[in-house]
This record gives sequence, C-alpha cells and structure tokens, in this order.
Amino acid sequence: MGQILMVTEIFLLSLAFGVSLFTPIANSKLTGNGFVKLIITVALVPLFISTLLNLRYASLTSLPSILHYIPMVCMVLVRFLHDDEKSVFMWLLYVVQNICLVILFFMTFNHHWPTFLYFMSSMALLGIISYAMVLGHYYLVVPKLTVRPLQIANIILWIVISIKIVQAGIFVFDNLDFYEAGTMKGAGYSFNWLMLLMRAGWGYLVIGIMSIFNWKLLKLRSTQSATGMLYAMTFFVIIGELCAIYMYFGYGMFL
Repeated sequence: MGQILMVTEIFLLSLAFGVSLFTPIANSKLTGNGFVKLIITVALVPLFISTLLNLRYASLTSLPSILHYIPMVCMVLVRFLHDDEKSVFMWLLYVVQNICLVILFFMTFNHHWPTFLYFMSSMALLGIISYAMVLGHYYLVVPKLTVRPLQIANIILWIVISIKIVQAGIFVFDNLDFYEAGTMKGAGYSFNWLMLLMRAGWGYLVIGIMSIFNWKLLKLRSTQSATGMLYAMTFFVIIGELCAIYMYFGYGMFL
C-alpha cells in the first residue's frame, strides 16, 4: 500500500509541475486569462493531493512540506489575480513556484543527479502532453487562436521523448542482466520484459507516432482532430509514466 501511495504522490507531483511549467507557451493576451485560470486549476488539484500524501511521512513544518505550500500559494494567487496580460508579479510567482518544485524534486530523489534528471524528463513528458491536450480544448473558446502554441508543444514533446529514450536506453544496456533468462533481478525475467515492452511500446513508440500525426493535423489547422490525438497521447503517457514510476520505486529500474 505504501508503494502505491508513493507512486501516486510522485505521479501527481509530476503532473502538477509539468502542466504549470509550460503555461507560458500560449500567450495569455491571445487566450485571455480564462485559459491561465483553467490550466492553473488543472495543476493545483494534483499538487494539493500530492501535498496531502506527502504529509503521511513529513511534518507540517518540514522543508518538503513548505516546498509544497509555496507553489500552491503561488498558483492560488495566479488563479485569482492573473489578467489577460501577464504582469511582472505573475512572472515572479511563476519563477518562485518552479524553483520550489525543482528543489522539491531534487530532495525527493535524495540529491541524486541521475535520478533527478530522469524524473525531470518524465515530468516534462507528462506535463507537455497534458498541457497541450487542455490547450487544444480552448480552441473552441478562442477559435481564431493560432496553432503555433500547439506546434511549439509538439516540438518540445519530440525533444523530451528523445531525451527519455536515451536515458532509458543507457540504463537497459548497462543492466542487461535484468533481462537475461532466469534472472531474479528486478521483478524477474518475464515481468521485467513485460514492463519494458509496455514502456517502450506505449510510452515511447505509440506517443512518437501519434505526435507525427498530430503535427500533420496542426499543419491543416484541424485543431479538434489534433485534440483528439492528444487525448489518446495523454492516456498512453499516463500508463507509461505510472509503469516507470512503479518500476523505479519497486525495483530501482529506469524505463
């Protein structure tokens, strides 16, 4: 049960961090402050739940708890005070919020740089797809909005997924004994292969192929079809990241 709660906490924290990190992609002067409030709400809810889960083992006044509170306060202020144009104060809240979340991630993974960087890329992959999916819906509200923000999100997705494939590939080739017949490392030979194939197939290959179709749809300015594609990508990235987080906390494997 404790492992499931830890996986849930890290997943929700990654979702909140990732979605809020990419909020500047779409200019608030073009979308209006309604979209900013929507995307901040999408980030705030998982951050709040992650904070509650963190309090299972951290005191109310511990540094990790404080690093949860500060971004929540920043998001609440943005949620209620953001105008159509982002002010200096809003940018300051954005910077403070993300600095706190970066430090929190670094502490969560015991100041271990390889693990920290791996989960930062996972956070970015989950965040950029979720952000783009929510943004796609907003074209119903602002139909004249340029497709440029979604194209930028797609380019960021390609960069992040390339980084993740390299990270996972390095781990797999450095730990081929996890995948040798009869091994008892990790969760055992069959389960290790099952999770690797699920992660590679659903979390990387399918998302990569869908992102190409998404790009082509955006070129045609078929925003609603692109949003449908992003819906499917969101489903697959959630499955992929949950598998990856579970395998790390359960068996110390990077996938």
